[in-house]
Amino acid sequence: MSGCSIEVKMTESDKGRRTIGNALIVIGAVLLVAIGGYYGWTRYQGQQLRANLRSTPAPGAAVTTSASPTIMPSPTAPLSLTPVPPTATATELPQSPAVTPAQPTNTATAPPAPVSAGLPVRIVIPDLEIAAPVVEMGWQVVETANGPQSEWDMDALKGAVGHHINSAPLGVPGNIVISGHNNIYGREFEPISLAWDDDNRTRVDDLTDSSDILNGRTIQLFDAAGQQFDYTIRAFYRLHDTGVSLAQRIENARFMQPTTDPRLTLVTCWPPWGNTHRLIVVARRAEGS
Repeated sequence: MSGCSIEVKMTESDKGRRTIGNALIVIGAVLLVAIGGYYGWTRYQGQQLRANLRSTPAPGAAVTTSASPTIMPSPTAPLSLTPVPPTATATELPQSPAVTPAQPTNTATAPPAPVSAGLPVRIVIPDLEIAAPVVEMGWQVVETANGPQSEWDMDALKGAVGHHINSAPLGVPGNIVISGHNNIYGREFEPISLAWDDDNRTRVDDLTDSSDILNGRTIQLFDAAGQQFDYTIRAFYRLHDTGVSLAQRIENARFMQPTTDPRLTLVTCWPPWGNTHRLIVVARRAEGS
Protein backbone atom coordinates (compact mmCIF):
# COMPACT_ATOMS: atom_id res chain seq x y z
CA MET A 1 0.00 0.00 0.00
CA SER A 2 1.47 3.26 -1.01
CA GLY A 3 1.72 6.15 1.49
CA CYS A 4 -0.14 9.38 1.14
CA SER A 5 0.84 12.95 1.94
CA ILE A 6 -1.16 15.98 2.85
CA GLU A 7 -0.11 19.25 1.32
CA VAL A 8 -0.99 22.34 3.31
CA LYS A 9 -1.14 25.49 1.30
CA MET A 10 -0.55 28.77 3.07
CA THR A 11 -2.94 31.54 2.34
CA GLU A 12 -1.76 35.05 1.63
CA SER A 13 -2.98 36.00 5.11
CA ASP A 14 -0.85 33.25 6.70
CA LYS A 15 2.19 34.36 4.74
CA GLY A 16 1.64 37.93 5.87
CA ARG A 17 1.41 36.94 9.53
CA ARG A 18 4.58 34.84 9.26
CA THR A 19 6.44 37.73 7.64
CA ILE A 20 5.32 40.11 10.36
CA GLY A 21 6.28 37.59 13.04
CA ASN A 22 9.75 37.14 11.59
CA ALA A 23 10.19 40.90 11.31
CA LEU A 24 9.21 41.38 14.94
CA ILE A 25 11.73 38.74 16.01
CA VAL A 26 14.49 40.51 14.08
CA ILE A 27 13.49 43.90 15.48
CA GLY A 28 13.45 42.48 19.02
CA ALA A 29 16.90 40.97 18.54
CA VAL A 30 18.27 44.26 17.19
CA LEU A 31 16.79 46.17 20.15
CA LEU A 32 18.31 43.73 22.63
CA VAL A 33 21.72 44.11 21.01
CA ALA A 34 21.37 47.91 20.93
CA ILE A 35 20.28 48.13 24.57
CA GLY A 36 23.03 45.76 25.65
CA GLY A 37 25.58 47.75 23.67
CA TYR A 38 24.40 51.05 25.16
CA TYR A 39 24.47 49.63 28.67
CA GLY A 40 27.96 48.20 28.18
CA TRP A 41 29.31 51.38 26.57
CA THR A 42 27.85 53.56 29.31
CA ARG A 43 29.39 51.37 32.01
CA TYR A 44 32.76 51.58 30.23
CA GLN A 45 32.51 55.38 29.99
CA GLY A 46 31.75 55.58 33.70
CA GLN A 47 34.66 53.35 34.62
CA GLN A 48 37.04 55.43 32.51
CA LEU A 49 35.81 58.71 33.95
CA ARG A 50 36.03 57.51 37.56
CA ALA A 51 39.50 56.09 36.98
CA ASN A 52 40.62 59.44 35.58
CA LEU A 53 39.11 61.34 38.51
CA ARG A 54 40.76 59.03 41.04
CA SER A 55 44.14 59.35 39.30
CA THR A 56 44.00 63.17 39.24
CA PRO A 57 42.82 64.31 42.69
CA ALA A 58 41.58 67.87 42.93
CA PRO A 59 43.50 70.47 45.01
CA GLY A 60 40.74 70.53 47.61
CA ALA A 61 40.02 66.81 47.61
CA ALA A 62 41.29 66.45 51.17
CA VAL A 63 38.11 68.18 52.35
CA THR A 64 35.61 65.45 53.10
CA THR A 65 32.13 65.36 54.52
CA SER A 66 30.91 63.23 57.36
CA ALA A 67 28.68 60.21 56.74
CA SER A 68 25.64 61.95 58.21
CA PRO A 69 24.53 65.44 57.16
CA THR A 70 25.26 68.23 59.63
CA ILE A 71 22.26 69.66 61.45
CA MET A 72 22.14 73.42 60.91
CA PRO A 73 19.93 76.02 62.61
CA SER A 74 16.90 76.85 60.48
CA PRO A 75 13.53 78.56 60.80
CA THR A 76 10.45 76.50 61.41
CA ALA A 77 8.57 77.33 58.21
CA PRO A 78 7.25 74.11 56.59
CA LEU A 79 8.64 72.77 53.33
CA SER A 80 6.32 72.40 50.34
CA LEU A 81 6.77 70.18 47.30
CA THR A 82 5.04 72.84 45.18
CA PRO A 83 7.53 75.17 43.45
CA VAL A 84 7.43 78.60 45.06
CA PRO A 85 6.98 81.72 42.87
CA PRO A 86 10.04 84.00 42.77
CA THR A 87 10.16 86.94 45.15
CA ALA A 88 12.23 90.09 45.46
CA THR A 89 14.98 88.58 47.57
CA ALA A 90 16.18 85.11 48.45
CA THR A 91 15.47 85.71 52.13
CA GLU A 92 11.75 85.99 51.41
CA LEU A 93 11.49 82.43 50.10
CA PRO A 94 10.18 79.57 52.26
CA GLN A 95 12.91 78.47 54.60
CA SER A 96 14.57 75.07 54.85
CA PRO A 97 13.56 72.31 57.29
CA ALA A 98 15.70 71.28 60.24
CA VAL A 99 17.96 68.99 58.19
CA THR A 100 20.08 70.54 55.45
CA PRO A 101 22.99 69.25 53.34
CA ALA A 102 26.25 68.33 55.02
CA GLN A 103 28.88 71.00 55.43
CA PRO A 104 32.64 70.44 55.79
CA THR A 105 33.54 70.43 59.46
CA ASN A 106 37.17 71.45 59.04
CA THR A 107 36.74 74.80 57.26
CA ALA A 108 35.82 78.11 58.85
CA THR A 109 36.24 80.75 56.18
CA ALA A 110 34.16 83.89 55.90
CA PRO A 111 31.75 84.01 52.94
CA PRO A 112 32.98 85.99 49.94
CA ALA A 113 31.88 89.60 49.75
CA PRO A 114 28.79 90.19 47.60
CA VAL A 115 29.52 91.03 43.97
CA SER A 116 27.04 92.73 41.70
CA ALA A 117 25.85 90.14 39.21
CA GLY A 118 22.73 88.63 37.72
CA LEU A 119 21.57 85.23 36.65
CA PRO A 120 23.87 82.40 35.54
CA VAL A 121 23.89 81.89 31.79
CA ARG A 122 26.65 79.28 31.46
CA ILE A 123 28.13 76.48 33.56
CA VAL A 124 31.54 74.83 33.11
CA ILE A 125 32.95 71.88 35.07
CA PRO A 126 36.43 71.32 33.58
CA ASP A 127 37.15 67.95 35.21
CA LEU A 128 33.88 66.51 33.86
CA GLU A 129 34.13 68.25 30.46
CA ILE A 130 30.78 69.92 31.03
CA ALA A 131 30.13 73.22 29.28
CA ALA A 132 26.47 74.12 28.86
CA PRO A 133 24.18 77.14 28.65
CA VAL A 134 21.94 77.85 31.63
CA VAL A 135 18.33 78.92 31.12
CA GLU A 136 15.66 79.94 33.60
CA MET A 137 13.48 76.97 34.59
CA GLY A 138 9.95 77.46 35.87
CA TRP A 139 7.13 75.04 36.52
CA GLN A 140 3.86 73.89 35.06
CA VAL A 141 0.58 72.79 36.62
CA VAL A 142 -0.42 69.19 35.85
CA GLU A 143 -3.52 67.23 36.73
CA THR A 144 -2.93 64.24 39.00
CA ALA A 145 -5.11 61.76 40.89
CA ASN A 146 -4.75 64.08 43.89
CA GLY A 147 -5.71 67.20 41.96
CA PRO A 148 -3.61 69.92 40.27
CA GLN A 149 0.06 69.97 41.26
CA SER A 150 3.05 72.04 40.20
CA GLU A 151 6.03 70.29 38.65
CA TRP A 152 9.33 71.68 37.46
CA ASP A 153 9.30 72.10 33.69
CA MET A 154 12.16 69.73 32.89
CA ASP A 155 10.98 69.47 29.27
CA ALA A 156 12.16 73.04 28.78
CA LEU A 157 15.75 71.86 29.13
CA LYS A 158 16.66 71.00 25.56
CA GLY A 159 20.32 71.71 24.98
CA ALA A 160 20.69 73.52 28.31
CA VAL A 161 20.49 73.12 32.08
CA GLY A 162 17.97 74.99 34.20
CA HIS A 163 18.39 77.56 36.95
CA HIS A 164 15.41 77.26 39.32
CA ILE A 165 13.71 80.63 39.07
CA ASN A 166 13.06 80.80 42.81
CA SER A 167 16.66 80.03 43.78
CA ALA A 168 19.42 82.58 44.38
CA PRO A 169 21.10 84.65 41.66
CA LEU A 170 24.84 85.11 41.36
CA GLY A 171 26.82 87.36 43.64
CA VAL A 172 24.65 87.19 46.77
CA PRO A 173 24.40 84.70 49.64
CA GLY A 174 21.91 81.93 48.99
CA ASN A 175 21.43 78.59 47.27
CA ILE A 176 21.75 78.59 43.47
CA VAL A 177 19.95 75.46 42.23
CA ILE A 178 20.58 74.11 38.72
CA SER A 179 19.00 70.94 37.31
CA GLY A 180 19.94 69.05 34.15
CA HIS A 181 19.15 65.86 32.26
CA ASN A 182 21.47 62.86 32.30
CA ASN A 183 20.14 60.70 29.46
CA ILE A 184 17.67 62.66 27.31
CA TYR A 185 17.85 65.74 25.10
CA GLY A 186 21.39 67.14 25.35
CA ARG A 187 22.39 64.99 28.37
CA GLU A 188 24.37 67.95 29.70
CA PHE A 189 24.73 66.42 33.17
CA GLU A 190 25.46 62.88 32.02
CA PRO A 191 29.09 63.11 33.25
CA ILE A 192 27.82 63.73 36.80
CA SER A 193 25.76 60.55 36.54
CA LEU A 194 28.75 58.64 35.14
CA ALA A 195 31.00 59.95 37.91
CA TRP A 196 28.97 58.42 40.75
CA ASP A 197 31.21 55.76 42.33
CA ASP A 198 28.85 53.02 43.45
CA ASP A 199 31.73 50.79 44.54
CA ASN A 200 33.16 53.36 46.96
CA ARG A 201 30.16 55.01 48.54
CA THR A 202 29.42 55.86 52.16
CA ARG A 203 26.03 55.03 53.60
CA VAL A 204 24.28 58.04 55.14
CA ASP A 205 20.96 56.35 55.83
CA ASP A 206 18.72 53.70 54.27
CA LEU A 207 17.92 55.90 51.26
CA THR A 208 20.99 58.15 50.99
CA ASP A 209 24.63 57.51 50.05
CA SER A 210 27.56 59.87 49.61
CA SER A 211 30.76 59.81 47.56
CA ASP A 212 33.94 61.88 47.77
CA ILE A 213 34.99 61.40 44.14
CA LEU A 214 34.11 64.98 43.16
CA ASN A 215 35.26 66.73 46.33
CA GLY A 216 37.51 69.67 45.61
CA ARG A 217 36.57 69.94 41.93
CA THR A 218 35.72 73.38 40.56
CA ILE A 219 32.43 74.49 39.05
CA GLN A 220 32.42 77.76 37.11
CA LEU A 221 29.32 79.90 36.58
CA PHE A 222 29.18 82.89 34.25
CA ASP A 223 26.72 85.77 34.02
CA ALA A 224 25.68 87.58 30.85
CA ALA A 225 28.57 90.04 31.22
CA GLY A 226 31.10 87.19 31.28
CA GLN A 227 31.87 87.57 34.98
CA GLN A 228 33.08 84.24 36.43
CA PHE A 229 32.07 82.77 39.79
CA ASP A 230 33.96 79.70 41.06
CA TYR A 231 32.51 77.09 43.41
CA THR A 232 34.29 74.16 45.07
CA ILE A 233 32.45 70.85 45.40
CA ARG A 234 32.08 69.77 49.03
CA ALA A 235 29.59 66.89 48.86
CA PHE A 236 28.07 64.41 46.41
CA TYR A 237 24.90 62.51 47.36
CA ARG A 238 22.68 59.85 45.82
CA LEU A 239 19.05 59.83 46.99
CA HIS A 240 16.53 57.07 46.30
CA ASP A 241 13.60 58.86 44.66
CA THR A 242 11.40 56.20 43.05
CA GLY A 243 8.74 54.39 45.03
CA VAL A 244 9.48 56.34 48.21
CA SER A 245 6.95 58.01 50.49
CA LEU A 246 5.82 61.59 50.15
CA ALA A 247 7.64 62.35 53.40
CA GLN A 248 10.89 61.04 51.91
CA ARG A 249 10.48 63.10 48.76
CA ILE A 250 9.99 66.17 50.93
CA GLU A 251 13.15 65.21 52.82
CA ASN A 252 15.02 64.86 49.52
CA ALA A 253 13.86 68.35 48.50
CA ARG A 254 15.75 69.91 51.43
CA PHE A 255 18.82 70.31 49.22
CA MET A 256 16.94 72.77 47.00
CA GLN A 257 15.80 75.05 49.81
CA PRO A 258 17.23 78.55 50.44
CA THR A 259 20.40 78.93 52.50
CA THR A 260 22.19 81.85 54.09
CA ASP A 261 25.61 80.84 52.74
CA PRO A 262 26.77 81.26 49.10
CA ARG A 263 26.08 77.76 47.79
CA LEU A 264 25.54 76.00 44.46
CA THR A 265 23.45 72.82 44.20
CA LEU A 266 23.32 70.68 41.06
CA VAL A 267 20.57 68.11 40.55
CA THR A 268 20.41 65.25 38.03
CA CYS A 269 19.36 61.59 37.81
CA TRP A 270 21.06 58.22 38.21
CA PRO A 271 21.83 55.66 36.81
CA PRO A 272 23.02 56.99 33.43
CA TRP A 273 20.41 54.83 31.66
CA GLY A 274 17.55 55.52 34.11
CA ASN A 275 16.19 57.86 36.77
CA THR A 276 15.45 55.84 39.91
CA HIS A 277 17.70 58.06 42.02
CA ARG A 278 18.62 61.74 42.29
CA LEU A 279 22.21 62.92 42.43
CA ILE A 280 22.97 66.07 44.40
CA VAL A 281 26.23 68.00 44.07
CA VAL A 282 26.78 70.62 46.79
CA ALA A 283 29.45 73.29 46.23
CA ARG A 284 30.53 76.36 48.17
CA ARG A 285 31.70 79.65 46.73
CA ALA A 286 35.47 79.65 46.35
CA GLU A 287 37.50 82.19 48.30
CA GLY A 288 38.32 85.25 46.27
CA SER A 289 35.81 84.39 43.55
